[in-house]
Amino acid sequence: MARNSTDSGDPTARWEVQLRKGVLEFVILLSLREREHYGFELVQTLTESARIDVPEGTIYPLLLRLAKDGLIQSELRQGEGGAPRKYYTLSPQGRKILEAMIPRWRLLSSSVDRLLDGRKS
Repeated sequence: MARNSTDSGDPTARWEVQLRKGVLEFVILLSLREREHYGFELVQTLTESARIDVPEGTIYPLLLRLAKDGLIQSELRQGEGGAPRKYYTLSPQGRKILEAMIPRWRLLSSSVDRLLDGRKS
């Protein structure tokens, strides 16, 4: 879901922006499921692995909200280049919520796939 033009005359571009916003919390939690990430590293992971182009100005407020909601935890540590970095991990609550989200995502995804393939059941 690489970012396309958000030209106001292109309804599919507007739809794609909304679609990305809707799944961003889920893919962030998924990305943190296996290991911690610092902010910019998370942006790179989403761009490279999930092919979701997320501006830093979008991800940091979302990370703050996820932390406020108790779904992730952060720790400021010295970075390799000398500057401190904030590392994010899933909290126990975040892991629990993510595990509840996964089957719902799979159900939604398979339902949409059935419609795309023209299947009724």
